[in-house]
Amino acid sequence: MRNTVSRIAAAAGVACALTIGIAGSAAAERLVFMTGPAGGSWYPLGAAIKNIVEQEVPGTTVDIRPGAGLINIRGVSEGKADLGMGNVISTVDAINGNPPFEKKVEGLCNLAAMYQQYAQLAAVDPSIKTWADLKGKKFATLPRGNTTEVAAQQLLKAAGLTYDDLALVNFASITDQVNMAKDGQVDAIFNITAVPAGGYLDLSNSRTTHHVRITDEQFAKIKEANAGWGRVNIRANAYPDQSEPVPIAGFPMHIIVNCKTMSEETAYNITKALAKRVQELGSVNKSLANFTTKEMAIDVGVPHHPGSAKYFKEAGAL
Repeated sequence: MRNTVSRIAAAAGVACALTIGIAGSAAAERLVFMTGPAGGSWYPLGAAIKNIVEQEVPGTTVDIRPGAGLINIRGVSEGKADLGMGNVISTVDAINGNPPFEKKVEGLCNLAAMYQQYAQLAAVDPSIKTWADLKGKKFATLPRGNTTEVAAQQLLKAAGLTYDDLALVNFASITDQVNMAKDGQVDAIFNITAVPAGGYLDLSNSRTTHHVRITDEQFAKIKEANAGWGRVNIRANAYPDQSEPVPIAGFPMHIIVNCKTMSEETAYNITKALAKRVQELGSVNKSLANFTTKEMAIDVGVPHHPGSAKYFKEAGAL
């Protein structure tokens, strides 16, 4: 009898241990996070976000995967990644089925907005005062298919131009663009990047350079075509010989998730963790050093995941 009781107790103990183990593994969550290419600015920021989430959300592991804006949209929408870094205007184009997307991309939600990115056209030709003045000029931007290149076409269209109206269009890295402008091979270069941008500072140290404004009419057209655009300025004295603010356009980098596959609880917990420690990310990207929860919660033209919306409402940011 004693042996029978012992065996029953032992079996109960094993069953209990198995139950606890199963419950523990069920609570654990492994997430795939697509950031940017190794060596780019998104990759180290993604690593810092990974650390915050793993420290603040018990049982959560985040695996970083290299990616890019357009690739990340596909990865998240197809369930190959749980989170991804994205460019707002590309995500807006994706959910609306606008070029370069052939049809509407389903399941994309905004988790949180991050730092602002600026659409900067720097010219070494003094006659280029507006985008319309690029007609007949030599121009360079990033390779085709990149969010920056798509934005270049949008801004040209809003100024009444296409690539065909330009004397020359080069698709190259920022470094190569800067070298071409230094050598007089192009009259202006266009990129969506931070302010000040290192490449643009380098160019201004070699050539007299000015930043080209985006007119109100031009901005209204790109805003109508894509709700992700916002009105921003290049602040005064951001670059040499630029004593006044330059009105341009921009959009935030943001974190996208799949509305259908990510639970409300997971989205809530990740958003809360990031809001709590977002300013720590300033060590990786200075633009985030004084970032606020309210800035994270701004309307970017992409619906919030219900979990992130729940947190932002509780925090008084929505």
